[in-house]
Amino acid sequence: MAAARTLFGRQGYDGTSVRAIVGLAGTNLGAVTYHFGTKRDLYNAVLREGIGSLEARVTEAAISDDGDARQRMVRIVEAYFRHFEEHPDLPHLLLQEVAAGKPPPAIVRETLGRLKQTIGQLAACGATEGSIRPGHPVLTALSVVAQPVFLTLVAPLLRSVGDIDLADPAMRERARRHCTGFVWAALAPEACEAP
Repeated sequence: MAAARTLFGRQGYDGTSVRAIVGLAGTNLGAVTYHFGTKRDLYNAVLREGIGSLEARVTEAAISDDGDARQRMVRIVEAYFRHFEEHPDLPHLLLQEVAAGKPPPAIVRETLGRLKQTIGQLAACGATEGSIRPGHPVLTALSVVAQPVFLTLVAPLLRSVGDIDLADPAMRERARRHCTGFVWAALAPEACEAP
């Protein structure tokens, strides 16, 4: 699984061969068939492992009884940062087929749909309770998670042109604080929408 995640994350589904995966894993070709069935089944297992644990983290932050909706939204951003620190290849895995003009795998579509619903419901509840400014719940959800996803996706570019190395723990913490502060301010009930 680790070898497959690494190669699928770097080279995409089409660019990764089973032979390369088993070579990196130090096993034989039959291992993939025996444990997973097909290359696509292995790919789906890698996606399920990464996105399933992300969904659990985000859901825990969203449904917590600790704090109002705005505080829980900030914890959702933190959950994304923590997860992507542990799984930096996950955003690439989740979006690479879409970027190649293909439909997303079912596991990605279904899980991201549930996350959108969870975060959107939290946004709607926050607007009702007055802790979050009113707005479109789905667009609010997308805006909240966009920063950690985008920063993780473009981390190599940021290193080369932005002098921001998210592999450096101090810089990653600074980026996390910046993004949580940004989300906190943007969701404030007194914040106004841009014209």
